[in-house]
Amino acid sequence: MKVLNIIALLIFLGGGTAVLLLDTEVTRAIQGKVMGLFSPFIHASSTITSSTKDVMGPKIDPRELMRENERLRLEVQKLRITSQRHDELLQENNSLRRLVAYKQNAPFKNLVAARVLKRSSATWWNTMIIDKGSNDGVVVDAPVVTDVGLVGKISRVAPQMSEVTLLTDETCRVAAGIEGTHEKGILNGERAGIDVRPDLRLRFLSQNAPVNVGAAVYSTGDGRVFPPGVLLGKVKRFERGEISGEAIVESAVDFSLIEDVFVLERKAETP
Repeated sequence: MKVLNIIALLIFLGGGTAVLLLDTEVTRAIQGKVMGLFSPFIHASSTITSSTKDVMGPKIDPRELMRENERLRLEVQKLRITSQRHDELLQENNSLRRLVAYKQNAPFKNLVAARVLKRSSATWWNTMIIDKGSNDGVVVDAPVVTDVGLVGKISRVAPQMSEVTLLTDETCRVAAGIEGTHEKGILNGERAGIDVRPDLRLRFLSQNAPVNVGAAVYSTGDGRVFPPGVLLGKVKRFERGEISGEAIVESAVDFSLIEDVFVLERKAETP
């Protein structure tokens, strides 16, 4: 049986091959019917191949793709810089508007507007240099303020610039009082690290002073260096000692961000 099956298969294949290869009317008719039978499958295969080519698209040059990515990266960087500059100008404009409004409404007269020129990291919480000096009427011990509160006082003067001793320096002492009480004392800064914002200490208060956390601290005007009513800060906590009490005060001015100040005009004393 196996031999007969093989012989039958060979005869079938030979006949099929003859039908497909012989150039006769009968074979051509048979070939046409076979092509008609398989034509739907051929068309479907061709459509799938065409669709695949459309999806894949043309071949992309990797070098061109890298150049395009670099161009887009530079465009994003330019837009980021432009946005940052816009925010800086907006912030500066708002700051100037606030300073102008303060100068117009301040209780002090003859305010000299100044800009911070230089600050040293070694004396960041002690001193700074401003761009106004004796040519602008600035004198030693003239108070320096912002629209927020007291900054310090002038310690040295040159014709076109001055040095300001900041309120956070331990040598800058201000007669101060606590809002809502009759307590008065001397407020000054304390030594601190470069990266640590120093607190202020209001000393010589009553041992049992009725001090509330968050109470505002103002200058009293005693000593005739600083005018009364200038905001110095707010009470963070109260410490009772054996003889007197001390209030730890957080300064109203953020000395790490200060850029513009006002110098209160003060007449120089005649020797």
